[in-house]
Amino acid sequence: MKMSRIRTALLLLFAFTFVQTSGALGQSSAAAATPEPDQIRLTWTGDPATTMTITWRTDATVASGLVQYQEGNSINSNAREMQARAQDFKTDLGTTRLFSATLAGLSPNTRFSYRVGDGKRWSGILSFKTADPDAKTFKFLVFGDSQSPVTGGDPYGEWRETVQNAYKANPDASFFVNVGDLVDFGQIGAHWDAWFAAVKGVIDAIPAMPLPGNHESYGSRDTWKPEFFTAQFVLPRNGPVGLKEQAYSYDFGPVHFVVLDSQAEEQRRYGDILSIQQSWLESDLTTSRKEWKIAFFHRAPYGVKPDRDEKEVRNAFCPILERNRVGLVFTAHDHGIKRTFPIKNGVAVKDPSEGTIYYVTGRSGSKTYDDIEEKELSAFFHAPFDQPNYFVVEGTDTKITVKTVLRDGAVIDTLTLDKPKANTFMGAPVQF
Repeated sequence: MKMSRIRTALLLLFAFTFVQTSGALGQSSAAAATPEPDQIRLTWTGDPATTMTITWRTDATVASGLVQYQEGNSINSNAREMQARAQDFKTDLGTTRLFSATLAGLSPNTRFSYRVGDGKRWSGILSFKTADPDAKTFKFLVFGDSQSPVTGGDPYGEWRETVQNAYKANPDASFFVNVGDLVDFGQIGAHWDAWFAAVKGVIDAIPAMPLPGNHESYGSRDTWKPEFFTAQFVLPRNGPVGLKEQAYSYDFGPVHFVVLDSQAEEQRRYGDILSIQQSWLESDLTTSRKEWKIAFFHRAPYGVKPDRDEKEVRNAFCPILERNRVGLVFTAHDHGIKRTFPIKNGVAVKDPSEGTIYYVTGRSGSKTYDDIEEKELSAFFHAPFDQPNYFVVEGTDTKITVKTVLRDGAVIDTLTLDKPKANTFMGAPVQF
């Protein structure tokens, strides 16, 4: 069968790649775990206004973990402490320990300082800000595939420069999303070490709300589930049974966000994960009363690669998203940049309030495809061969602006959606 041939070929590739990957990445800026806390990351599992989840890594000798935190810009004797939950994390590189704690009852719209450790060995003092529950504004960053094949001493260097540039240019962003394929081999530890090293200084300051792509399933002979992904990112567990932290939803300001797992091909042995998500997705969207709805999943239903047609994903998700007036969908996988016209039932419609706009988010790492093309229903297209890119999404309860930005800061496309007034496109002309 086709899938059996694909899996056999990939396993042979993994066997070859593992040796080269481990050696090359071992020379990068990523470091092995020690008793000192590192790879500190923020996520949300509850209300962004009153909670924050903090996760970090040590080696397996550290028995316990603590978070110290307090309002303001310092940590002193008035700091509160919270015990962290510990779990062993086993990879091809050995066993490390992950600690995680969810701080609750935090004051909204407040800057907090924090540090993590075991009571003797502490990280440096870091900080985050809780959300304003009454805010009508929002701003976040979106990154396409950050996966980076091994090409020398710093294989995730392009991802490092992209994410650091994006955050430096947008220090008021409240969080960021990576739309899958964070790493090239999701079940090989060295790739994650390099990924976390690259995003240090960003992921410990604003939450990451990522999702799995197909490459999060690659690198293991034993499983096609994205096990390293779900172990390392503590995310909302409100998704469908069997896909906790792979599919989930959350609210921020006037926006309802929904995250889906489109990797049916990799996980088919575990059942039909697309149909499992359909009823959950319908219920999740129909119960939301937020002004805007935005969705994320990895495989692009309206992509830019000529040899791909994600019909299965398109049929499973798009009718539900469009029926429930999801305004924007961010996808990835094809390593090209595309914005569609507003679409309903596979056809472009003139009024964006009656359709859904789908993005393909390009690349934030070093991997490119040389055969991408504009394809169908495209309002804007760009092949990011020269440099990676990212997206800045900001707005209010009545307006959203999406900027497509190259790593050097050049804005190559801008979309503005007004609600409930007529929507206005800026950038590529609207043609039907």
